[in-house]
Amino acid sequence: MWNWLGRNADKVQAVGAIATALAALVALIVIPLQISSADLIQRDQTAREIYREFLNLTVQKPELAAGHYCAMTDENQRVAYEAYVDYLFYTAEQMIESDSAWKGPMTTYFEDHLEFICSRENKGRYTHSVAEIAAALQSQCAKIQSCPAE
Repeated sequence: MWNWLGRNADKVQAVGAIATALAALVALIVIPLQISSADLIQRDQTAREIYREFLNLTVQKPELAAGHYCAMTDENQRVAYEAYVDYLFYTAEQMIESDSAWKGPMTTYFEDHLEFICSRENKGRYTHSVAEIAAALQSQCAKIQSCPAE
């Protein structure tokens, strides 16, 4: 056996070098895929946590979830409501970027907040997917009575 290795040492070293190069090439391909996959899993997990917090907030503050912006007279209530809708947009942004199948379900949340969405300018504040939802909702603003001037 040692005799064979001695005679074929150059060939064995060449095979070893090729195997090492192939292992390095596989690592260069597999490691970025693993990192990308881990990042995708983390973003999905984060989006679901944000959605869970949104649902928790909705349960704790149902008056915000079904808020009638124009009827709100208390400034603190208006500020809380505006923050709630902003958080709804943020939640939608995270969920849709995580999985585009969430676009429909998230759009239904916004329908209860047309008064507020139609009462202010939202352009340029959101990612493309959420901006599309906002634009679609704002196209319905002609049907909604605007808030009386304050």
